Amino acid sequence: MYMDEEMVKAYIPFLLGCVSGFISYIITIGNLKRDPIGIIVLVVFIYLNKFLLPKLGVKKLKTMDWLTITGLAVGGWYMVWTFLLNL
Repeated sequence: MYMDEEMVKAYIPFLLGCVSGFISYIITIGNLKRDPIGIIVLVVFIYLNKFLLPKLGVKKLKTMDWLTITGLAVGGWYMVWTFLLNL
């Protein structure tokens, strides 16, 4: 199956954001003083996109691409982490 470069730039950051939301929840479960660590996990996963996307065929990332990647990752992270915290 062929994935367009634009699709890769959309799906991968969102999926990594969801994974980082789950990991943030696991780290902060039961101890709300660890909330800043959850945000650090998000930042690490956003930075992980820099190394993962070129391996998946994305040739060059512009400034607008990075804004989109960050927005998608933050959106996925926030949705998953908030949902899990409210269970």
